[in-house]
Amino acid sequence: MQEKLVEEDGKELRTYWYLLMENRFLLLSVFLAVFVFIFVFTKLSRPVYQSNSTVLIENSDKGLSFFPIREMNPRQTLINNHIEMIQSRSLIERVVTAIENDSTPDSVYLKTQKLSKERKMSLIKSGLSVIPIKDTDILRISYRDKTPFNAYYITNLIVNQYHTINLDMTRGELSEVRHFLEEQLTKIESELKNSEERLKTYKEGNSILELSEETKILVQTISIYEQQRKSIEVELHTAKTRLNALTENLNESQKALAEGIFNTSNPFISRSINELETLESNYAYYLSLGYDSLHPKIIEVKNRISNIKAQIVETSKSNFKERYISANPVEYSEGIIDEILSLQVDMKTKESMLNALTTAVEEYEAKMKHVPLKEISLARLERDKKVSEELYLMLRSKYEESRVAEAGKLGAVRIIDKAVLTTKPILPKTSRNLILGFFLSLIIAIGSVLLKEYIDDTIKDIDEIEREFKIKTLGSVPLILKKTENNGKSEPQSSKSPIITNLPEGSPVSESYKILRTNIIYLSQENPHQMMTVSSATKGEGKSTTVANLGIVLSQLNKRTLIIDGDLRRPTISRIFEIPQKSKGLSHAIKEDVELSECIHQSSLSNLYIMPHGERTTHSTELLESPKTKLIFKELRKQFDYIIIDTSPMLSIADPTILSKISDGLLWVVQFKKAHKRDLHYANKILLNMNVNVLGFVFNNINMTSYYGRYYYYHYYYHYHSKEEGEQ
Repeated sequence: MQEKLVEEDGKELRTYWYLLMENRFLLLSVFLAVFVFIFVFTKLSRPVYQSNSTVLIENSDKGLSFFPIREMNPRQTLINNHIEMIQSRSLIERVVTAIENDSTPDSVYLKTQKLSKERKMSLIKSGLSVIPIKDTDILRISYRDKTPFNAYYITNLIVNQYHTINLDMTRGELSEVRHFLEEQLTKIESELKNSEERLKTYKEGNSILELSEETKILVQTISIYEQQRKSIEVELHTAKTRLNALTENLNESQKALAEGIFNTSNPFISRSINELETLESNYAYYLSLGYDSLHPKIIEVKNRISNIKAQIVETSKSNFKERYISANPVEYSEGIIDEILSLQVDMKTKESMLNALTTAVEEYEAKMKHVPLKEISLARLERDKKVSEELYLMLRSKYEESRVAEAGKLGAVRIIDKAVLTTKPILPKTSRNLILGFFLSLIIAIGSVLLKEYIDDTIKDIDEIEREFKIKTLGSVPLILKKTENNGKSEPQSSKSPIITNLPEGSPVSESYKILRTNIIYLSQENPHQMMTVSSATKGEGKSTTVANLGIVLSQLNKRTLIIDGDLRRPTISRIFEIPQKSKGLSHAIKEDVELSECIHQSSLSNLYIMPHGERTTHSTELLESPKTKLIFKELRKQFDYIIIDTSPMLSIADPTILSKISDGLLWVVQFKKAHKRDLHYANKILLNMNVNVLGFVFNNINMTSYYGRYYYYHYYYHYHSKEEGEQ
């Protein structure tokens, strides 16, 4: 069984091989056409250049989300977030703006060409690709362009712009604080200059240079409280700015959580806030007395304030977790909660301290009313100048601190390698294209052959027609060939000598008809087939040649053999055996009272007799269906051992089916690579309807010069006899 399967597989492979060899010119033409097209396309393709840059993404969510979602794979989520941001519209828009505003060389076509902004963004996005490097937090940012400089320049521009965006997002609240301090510094500096000018002008105009000691102490105290109040206002505004920067990008559910962090209704928190207000008031009072930061009372108050703030933060955080986080853990981020909570507590205490300082200032302002009028004006000018000086110094210090803090925020993106200018294009890849083009051309060429084979429904396979029609093949006859004198090659022989008597003894064609004769004789030994009708589905398939040669090989058995030309419309047998055209034949025997002996002619071969068609007629069907026809054939059975009837094609008229019913069966001739499957199916349907006994197929005119024919006949007979002839 296994050997049979191997044999079938080998046969299938040989079938495809011979199919390709049969269509080798089509195969070669399509292959060359496709390959040449790919070669020309590759050579004419404009080169594409690519520049690469790599960036490291720190394992942090800075600059991406203030409330990061806790995923099963947070690292992959973080990397994907960065990839999407690099490919985002906002970044590409910034890149286009930078190209237009930068003093870049005119070689950057996006700057020189008159394209819309949307078109420029689309071009950049189409050339941009971001690929994560496996098992790392590194991204490879690549950009493709028509020139090496454009690829290099735009790649670096994309990387720099993304680095800037990430820094801006990371330094968000610190940048807001710095901008606020810059505005306040400008404002206070202007106020300080005005205060100094007013004080100088007043002193010169009123001849007052100094205040009394009591007034000096009063002015100094008010100045300290006022300076502290201004400082608290600045710090309170700074805290609000940072809190707004933290919450402005949150979604609605996250904002609701942020608003519920600090709960003043808690008794402990309420008491702690009241205590903080008292401590802040004491702190301000001690400062008004001139105590510096190293004074024991100042240190004690500051430590108590820090401890109470820490207790408030821990208590608020614990309450917040119990109320909100257990119900919505996805929205929670501990670091952000701590920062927001600290800011809210700080703002609350600063508001209390601001109220206390405002009250203190108002009390001392009331005391100033008892000072002489001239001293009051001078005292107020001195106070304004002193407050502006202290406030300016404080703001200057905080501004420098904010700049240092902002510079310390480095963001989550680190540029590892910037793009470098390269002159080697990445496309087209000539070697790869030619290798792939070779295989693609081969596939298309083979596909063309298979498509042609699929469209071509002519019969090329003996096994195929046997499987489809359940009819055995009795013989396979090669195309009659003759050798030309000039080159010795075999070529198809003309129709002037289609019979085997004109061929050398033992030729493949002669032997194939002998095999056909043997198969017919032993087809049924109990009921031998004496009378056979030979036909084909369509004309030109070699049925008349088959009849003539089959009659010859049967007569060589010393059997009286009669060939009847039953094709009364287009007779051929008379021409093959060179019988005169007007000789009496089958039609005369049916229509006229003519002796059968007058209609039968002896051929040049012994035991072979010919009954020609007689007169041509268009009423052949009516003639053959007459009762006399059956009597004639009955009489002929008594006189001859074998009777072979040539008739019209089955798809032309009804004559073949009529004669097949009279005879012992039909011998169906199918020509190699000419008979179409659809014609065979239609003819088979006619035979089934008429219940005709089909003896078998004769596979005719197998061209031994073709690869198909060589495959189906090579091992059958041809190889043996060709070798034998060569030895002779």
